[in-house]
Amino acid sequence: MSESKLVDDEETHLGALPVVDVTAVDISPNPAALTDELNLEVDFHLSKPVANGVWDIEYLVDSLGQVEATDYARGDNHFQFTAPQIDVTGIEPSQFTNCGLLIASLKGEEEGEIMDLKMVIQVSEQRGELQRIIYSPLE
Repeated sequence: MSESKLVDDEETHLGALPVVDVTAVDISPNPAALTDELNLEVDFHLSKPVANGVWDIEYLVDSLGQVEATDYARGDNHFQFTAPQIDVTGIEPSQFTNCGLLIASLKGEEEGEIMDLKMVIQVSEQRGELQRIIYSPLE
């Protein structure tokens, strides 16, 4: 297959994906201890519907969970995710005292991967405990 055919196929696929406009991100508690509960709420606007859309939530190399599959309509939408705690068992503390990423990935049943919403996590040691601050990509 020629390189131009591959580029055309990729452009066709990308053109078929809905445009996602994230309008609000709420992260709580923030700041918090690294392993504390995490609540993430996102408002977003879709240019076209997404059937059985799911949001996969990951921190570093570990999946924190998935939002239940939902048919998202064209227009304004919302998802809410809660992880009762973040399990960091087996990960060296030195790997946290830096910046990391919390990624919420929207995937559609027909579209596959649609977008990644990336949030920077700053982890620092305070009074002998690892603390996290998660930055909204909208700020």
